[in-house]
Amino acid sequence: MILPSPQLSPGSNRLTLLGIVLLLGFSAGYNYLPKMVADASLIATAVLLILNFVVAIVRKRILINKPALMVFHLALILVFVQLIISQLTYLKATTEVGVNQDFSGQLDNIRAGPLHDYGLVSGAFTNLGFQINYLDGIRRDNTLNRVRINTADGRSGPVITIGDHIPLVLGHYRFYTSHNKGYAPIFSWIPSQDNRQVLRGSVHLPAYPLNEYQQSREWQLPPVGEPIWTMLVIEEEVVPEDRDFSFTIPLKHHLIVRIGDQRWTLTPGEGIDLAEGSLRYDYLSSWMGYTVDYDWTRPWLLFTSLLGITALFVHYLGGVISGRSLPVSGK
Repeated sequence: MILPSPQLSPGSNRLTLLGIVLLLGFSAGYNYLPKMVADASLIATAVLLILNFVVAIVRKRILINKPALMVFHLALILVFVQLIISQLTYLKATTEVGVNQDFSGQLDNIRAGPLHDYGLVSGAFTNLGFQINYLDGIRRDNTLNRVRINTADGRSGPVITIGDHIPLVLGHYRFYTSHNKGYAPIFSWIPSQDNRQVLRGSVHLPAYPLNEYQQSREWQLPPVGEPIWTMLVIEEEVVPEDRDFSFTIPLKHHLIVRIGDQRWTLTPGEGIDLAEGSLRYDYLSSWMGYTVDYDWTRPWLLFTSLLGITALFVHYLGGVISGRSLPVSGK
């Protein structure tokens, strides 16, 4: 017996079924495929389904007499298109900004779509300080971070308070505070040749209290040449486990600084005299870590999804009303 071969003609149900199977398969294996291959596979499959639906409307005139169901399917297509655009243009990253310092414009741990056009500039906002509350047992509660939005010409703008769930929105970039924060010693460098050219900067130590016993970092100061190793030694209890507390700057502390074979112990205001100049430890500050999220399609996805749900509800409601209005025969 000879069985008829399946017809995968444009606009057919079999082609729609094949497209759905491929879409589900590529979605399930997305994290196991090379990113470019996974993205291209999803885009190609979505385009196949969209074109097949358009051909079915034009050639077979499906759903012509069911406008609400038509709107639902069109909304579903738009959701697919917006998801593709989102995947091509999204960005997720992190950054750190010291207290009373401007955002540098640089991001870390960047994951972005191939068509993302980075649009953040240095000085877009200033971190004015934060308060983090902890419950007993060192359980982080809420974070309140005051930031000042700066205008494009460098002038100070409005001051707002953000947190883990309340973002700073710059264009379509959203900055959220994170669990990542720590201490930052502030140093001044006074060159020996021109003591008027004082440079000030900070060193972000590892996150605290996550790395409570690893508060050291090696950093570079170009005039010195050799790497500078710095460790913060806290001389008071700042992380009690038996009561509520807030993240604070320890008043009792000192720094241990090593350059090559030399070692110094510094308190605020003390410095190191080197051949190239003087390195002075000014005071201890802090830094806040932010997660950065960009996806301009998000509000459109919400609108399109609500449109599709509403259309499906209208179609269902119309069917119920039509069913009730049908004449009933017999006794």
